[in-house]
Amino acid sequence: MHIVYATHATSTDNVAGIASGHSDPDLAPLGIEQCADRAALWADRHFDAVVASDLLRSRRTAELAFEGRDTPIRIDPRLRECDYGDLNAAPKSEVDAIRLTRVSKPYPGGESYEDVAVRTRAMLDHLAREYPRGTVLLIGHHAQRVT
Repeated sequence: MHIVYATHATSTDNVAGIASGHSDPDLAPLGIEQCADRAALWADRHFDAVVASDLLRSRRTAELAFEGRDTPIRIDPRLRECDYGDLNAAPKSEVDAIRLTRVSKPYPGGESYEDVAVRTRAMLDHLAREYPRGTVLLIGHHAQRVT
């Protein structure tokens, strides 16, 4: 399987300096513009499937970038951002200050990056069985980019 990975377009929380985690902000106007750019970028690419996390910012990125195309879009919660627990929707600076200490130790009330890797790996294993020779675009979050 060939994987193409992208993070969601800019959300309202990104603009405000908020670390969303499992909170669910929508795309900012800039993010909506970015989706048009991605649509153009991916217009000539064949994807057997597009898989987005179930969080609105990821899901909407996929929907807007592939609007009018026959490419199936799948929603999978295993592609979610890290659950920052008590720090969901906290200032990004607060989350960043302890991020490196959360590789194996969960955020208070949340999960660790190892937890993210386990659930992401389970999703990838499933996709590899379904699309062994296919090309799949994943639209996820920061957590998968660093795990």
